[in-house]
Order: sequence, then C-alpha cells, then structure tokens
Amino acid sequence: MGLCQSEEEKKQTKNSKMIDKSIREIAEGEDKQIKLLLLGAGECGKSTLMKQMRILHSDGFTEEELLQQRSVVYSNTVHAMAELLRGMNLYKIGFTEPKRMEDARLVMETIRNEEESEPFSDELAAAMKRLWADPALNTQTYSKRLEFHLHDSAKHFLDSLDRVSNPSYRPSRQDILLTRIKTTGIVEISFLIKGVKFRVFDVGGQRSERKKWIHCFEDVNAVIFMAAVSEYDEVLFEDETTNRMIESMRLFESICNSRWFLQTSIILFLNKRDIFAEKITFVSIRVCFKDYDGPQTYDDSINFIRRKFEALNANPRKTIYVHQTCATDTDQIQLILDSVISMIIQTNLHKSGLY
Repeated sequence: MGLCQSEEEKKQTKNSKMIDKSIREIAEGEDKQIKLLLLGAGECGKSTLMKQMRILHSDGFTEEELLQQRSVVYSNTVHAMAELLRGMNLYKIGFTEPKRMEDARLVMETIRNEEESEPFSDELAAAMKRLWADPALNTQTYSKRLEFHLHDSAKHFLDSLDRVSNPSYRPSRQDILLTRIKTTGIVEISFLIKGVKFRVFDVGGQRSERKKWIHCFEDVNAVIFMAAVSEYDEVLFEDETTNRMIESMRLFESICNSRWFLQTSIILFLNKRDIFAEKITFVSIRVCFKDYDGPQTYDDSINFIRRKFEALNANPRKTIYVHQTCATDTDQIQLILDSVISMIIQTNLHKSGLY
C-alpha cells in the first residue's frame, strides 16, 4: 500500500514539474498571456468576482479607490432603506411608532434630491438608525425580502450604519465586495500566476451592452459564465416581464454555441447559491421550470438547473465545467478560482502540445 502511494506521489510530482516547466515555456514564449472573458446577465455577480480576483491575485484596492467607493456605499445604503420602505408599503405593514413616518419621508426626500451618494447628515443617519431599529422594518418587512427582491447587501450596510455614517468612514474589503453599481462598457484586470499573465474582461450584462463585444473576444482561452441561480422567480430589470433565469439560459446558449467560442473552454458558475438555499425552502423552481417534478430541496433543485444549462450545449465534445458559487465568500472563491485557473492552464498547455 505504501509503495502504491509512493509511486502515485512520484507521478504527481513528475506531472507537477512538467506543468511548471511548460508554464515557464509559455511565459517565455511569444504568447505570454491567458485571456478570460467573464459573461452573464445583469446582476449575476460578475463585478463581485472581478473584485475577488483583485483581492486574491492582484494588488487589491488602493487607498484612493477605497475612499472613492464611499459614495457607492452611501447610495447602496440609502437605496436599501428605500426598498424596505417600499416593501412595507407593498405588504401594508405599519411602523411600531408612527413617528417613524417622518424618518421615512427624509430617506425618500434624500433620493428625490439626488443626495444619496453624499456623506450622511447627522439627521439622515439618525433617521435611518431609528428606522432600522423598528421591528416592523428589520423583522416583519425584512423577512419578506426575497419576495420583493431586496438587494443582497442591504442587511450588511444597514447593520453598519454607525460605522458608515462616521465622518472618517473607510470602506472595508467586505464593503467593497458587497457594493453594487451597474457595469457599462468593458472592465479589465490583469495578474500574474507562475509567470503567466492573466487578463480578465468583464462586459456590461444588460441587454443593450451585449452585441457590442462578442466578436472582439474570439481569441480568449476560456469563458466564465455566471448565472444567479437565486433569480428563478425574478424578472428582468429591463422589461419586467422576462424571467431572469430564462434570460440567463438564453444568453448561455448563445455564448456556448457561438461560432466565436467553438474551441473555447466554458466554465459555468451557478452563483448566489446561499440565497438560492434560503429561497428554495419556500419557493419551488417550478415557477420557472414547469417540467420539474422533483422534491423541493437544494441538491435536487440545483442539480436540475445544472442539467438544464448543460443540455443547452450543442457540441457533445465540449465539456461544461460547473461550479456552485457564492461570489461574496472569499475563501470559497479562492478555492474555486485556483481549480479553474489550473484547469485553464492545463487546457492551454494541452492545446499548445506542451502537456
């Protein structure tokens, strides 16, 4: 038994050395870079994954960038409160104390005046703290958040009101990961792994952005496609009628079978698995997939969705590499990215005849 393990270890060591040698050959050759294209429908978590890549493989964020993100945090926090107030109105939930109506008016007035990206005044900060302390908001309304699609980061920022409203507030790494701002155009980051330069491109996910970029990236080594599995009961921001999951599947099908990506590795991230795990306990995926007749459990439901995506691949010789992800979980993303990057490097070496 020990001999078998020893031989296996020798084989793994030999393979590892071969890979490292081949990677050096790539790094020293003419084509010194690997290009990754990050795709997915709007609000699927692409920007969060890009931030994770910066944290894990690049230099993170400069002090200037951190301070610039304050306005995004301010805006996300005020809009999170406004969404909760709309949820209260939707479900006809009344405040525990009627005096909170004045606080609510101040929040909505801040948005109307387009002042939500500015540092909080003492009055606004106090109003939001009182509102968030009201059980009608933080318990009754918040418990229905998945029904009116409150943004994932709402609780984080509202729980952090003391810190965020401090005049010397400096966003934390987790704050940066949880901020939300629409991506337009193309965002690029690059980093080195074992001497190989990786260039990762994120493009705007909304419908109006998609036709602008696809032909520009036919030479990418891999496509990472992100689909928010938690959105199976939600509709698109752009038209408010199309199911988000169906739209994501349509986009995946067009990318997977595009003539531009016929020889390109496709990696599918079924993202927001944490929200999916919570939502599946009370909303079946049958709202999106009428043909689903399995139990309303996490494993059965997400595996059904995985098979639905895999079935969209028209090329039986192409493997779709699937991962279940939570893009805000740095530890999990690090493990998955390490696995994905190793796979991409080995695939690239194989295509180059080096491995």
